[in-house]
Amino acid sequence: MEEPDDAPDEAEALTGVFLFRVPESAWWWSDEMYRMLGYDPDEVTATGDMLDRHVHPDDRKSIRRVWDQGLSTGLPFSTYYRLLTRDGEERHAVLVGDGRVDDGSVVVLRGFVVDVTEPVQKQAQKSADADIARARASQEDVDVARGVLMALYGVNEDVALRVLRRHSQQTNVKLRALAHAVVEATPTPPGHGQHDLHQRIAQALYPEA
Repeated sequence: MEEPDDAPDEAEALTGVFLFRVPESAWWWSDEMYRMLGYDPDEVTATGDMLDRHVHPDDRKSIRRVWDQGLSTGLPFSTYYRLLTRDGEERHAVLVGDGRVDDGSVVVLRGFVVDVTEPVQKQAQKSADADIARARASQEDVDVARGVLMALYGVNEDVALRVLRRHSQQTNVKLRALAHAVVEATPTPPGHGQHDLHQRIAQALYPEA
């Protein structure tokens, strides 16, 4: 039987994954990204312009500013914004991501769009709290890793946990094993600078990158 922390829940169906390959200007969206915007998977072509059209007009400037920072630095970024579905429904979302740097240039931006509209947020928090309560004694690493992601990305505990769980699904690594890798990567080794934290955490989250 699958352990509770590895089972998908309704909230995670509203956590989309995106990947932007900078040299090719090529996008990839998970099925959840399409559904979040009101489309069937692959019904439309995943592009930056398409994503931009589904951002509330008043939030587009802030989204572009955060995105440009990610493209120029590759450092972790996050921002809250209002998302407009295909039918014009307004929802609230969090964009969380970071970049992969090669030879000093950002070659990939990757991350998540998390739907935090209030009814979903409440259900996700309830589910997350229940999961933690059932396995708290053996999941201390999950709590610590969640705190690391909260500090690194500047997001709340619900978003951090959902990002961690989505990484677990994407990499097919048990949640507790992934959390342990994050915890192990967090302390600064002797002779290394604290500024290397992002690189160490990225290696733990993207072991094959």
